[in-house]
Amino acid sequence: MNLFSLVSTDPTCTALLGSPFTRFFEFGTAPTLEDVPYATWQEIQGTPFNVVEGAPSTDMVKAQIDVWASSASEAREVSRAIRRAIDMSSTITFYSNTWDEESNLYRTLLHCSFAKDI
Repeated sequence: MNLFSLVSTDPTCTALLGSPFTRFFEFGTAPTLEDVPYATWQEIQGTPFNVVEGAPSTDMVKAQIDVWASSASEAREVSRAIRRAIDMSSTITFYSNTWDEESNLYRTLLHCSFAKDI
């Protein structure tokens, strides 16, 4: 599964995060943006799907998605769109809504788990 592909091809997500340049970035690669909302993602945990014989072909991965927005309702709207875009390929295991003092932006955090071919 590829998070970027799922989000960047979803019409609702691209309506909110832009197209053809979708503001959905792997951690550490987001430019300094004045345009909000945008989202970042990173893999935060991986566990090999071990088999009796041979090397594993799949890992179970937990990813974190952070949505950044100028209003709480906008952050929730984007996180709902992302969740719908990835829901058939992953399981949401955690979410939280916060205010980020450093950026002065609303932040929604999602954790999802999925199988990733290696």
